[in-house]
Amino acid sequence: MVFWLFRSWRRRRLIRRPFPGHWRKILEDRLPFYNKLEDEERDSFHTHLKVFLWEKHWEGAGGLEVTEEMKVIISAAAARIARALPLSVYDRLRELVIYPSHYFHPGKEDTVVMGQAHHFGTLVLSWDAVQKGIAIPDDARDTAIHEFAHVLDAADGVFDGTPLLEKGRDYPIWAEVMGQHFAELQQAPFRGCLRAYGAKNEAEFFAVATEAFFETPQQLQNCAPDLYDVLADYFGVEPV
Repeated sequence: MVFWLFRSWRRRRLIRRPFPGHWRKILEDRLPFYNKLEDEERDSFHTHLKVFLWEKHWEGAGGLEVTEEMKVIISAAAARIARALPLSVYDRLRELVIYPSHYFHPGKEDTVVMGQAHHFGTLVLSWDAVQKGIAIPDDARDTAIHEFAHVLDAADGVFDGTPLLEKGRDYPIWAEVMGQHFAELQQAPFRGCLRAYGAKNEAEFFAVATEAFFETPQQLQNCAPDLYDVLADYFGVEPV
């Protein structure tokens, strides 16, 4: 209880702090979606971004020194998909570990990793992968968005493709629509508007669908309007 009160007090102070002007320049230069945000959306985006950046612990790995620009760009991915959600959605995430490029798990040197969300509150990202994700903003491939979708998914403690929804009555339609499209992707993984990696399991399906929702929303709406609508209802935004 004491910790919750302290975090609430500290967060209110962070919210009141002005959004740094030089961060705007980074966003305008590196992230095309930022320039398309309406004023109200931009205000919410700014709030999410600055609270996320200032609250989390950042750690470089593999010899990388994490710069302020890296923090802004990565935090922008978190804020982009959560700008209409409560600030508490990332509370379980405590630290971000950033590698300069891909990395390997100990004992699994044959498996290249670009990013991974852990249930114990750590998110690991490759900076190269993050940059490749924003270099082509309309290919439905963005490592940061993908991994932050996993963080949202695990808000209830489980990676199962179902984040915490606002109302209990939202779960049946979520399960129906997501389950149907997941099954279809498994049956025909190289067709449709979602990449085949989403057929791996329900958690990866949600992450892949989130990438498509924010990067290729018109295509997703055209080929899977019910999936688009369910995601729009959850994220509280209409990227089309």
